[in-house]
Amino acid sequence: MPRFAPLTLLLMPGALALGSCSGIPDGPLAADGTLCPGVATYDVEAIRAQNAETPDRIARIAELVADTPLPPGAEDAATRIRVRVPPGGLSGLDTRVTLWKDQSDVWQIATNNRDYRAPPPPPPPPPPVDSNGVVLPGYEYLLEPPKPKPPYLTSALDAANAAKIEAALADACFKAGPDRLPYDVPLRKKSESGQTSWLCPPDSAFYSAEVQVPGEAPRNISHACYMDFATSQFLSLTAYLDAAPAPEIE
Repeated sequence: MPRFAPLTLLLMPGALALGSCSGIPDGPLAADGTLCPGVATYDVEAIRAQNAETPDRIARIAELVADTPLPPGAEDAATRIRVRVPPGGLSGLDTRVTLWKDQSDVWQIATNNRDYRAPPPPPPPPPPVDSNGVVLPGYEYLLEPPKPKPPYLTSALDAANAAKIEAALADACFKAGPDRLPYDVPLRKKSESGQTSWLCPPDSAFYSAEVQVPGEAPRNISHACYMDFATSQFLSLTAYLDAAPAPEIE
């Protein structure tokens, strides 16, 4: 499973760190003043000390998300999220999702997910024939080659999930980072067995995304497995969204 150098963890402007004298760990705060998810368990300072954006990390995430679809309008969209979860661990699913706002400020989604472990679809049934082997009238269409599948599915994103995306992008904890959650995550305090870090399960999939929002620097986010941080919440939310298939036209 790949490991990348993380981005620098930034605190939101105006967000106050809770002092150690309060007995609550220092760390970025949510908009309501509570500690951001993950901060109480994992050592944010240690993650921040490891964080450094590198050309290799940027190039690797760019390579991964390059396989996500870019329908008309998505390539030049000012607000865009490209998410990739390649096959890994026990999963053969290759997840490829693009979300963007169109010119009317409406969220759109395109997906071209592939399951490499799924069995191939069965061949179409042969048309019925008469005693001479001639296709019966009305069944000639079964001789036509199947229609090629579209390179991706695309549709407007439903209102409920669009609202979730808006809330996630505006979340102070997401804006505060960390952008990269590594495979080996330092703990705030030793576990009962004396461990100083938490290792992702070996069957975990690697999630990465390129996030582009007007007025903010582009972000390359990733995690090696799910953790409580807003970064993980964002990746899990966006990776499991689906485009609605177009209705069949008779």
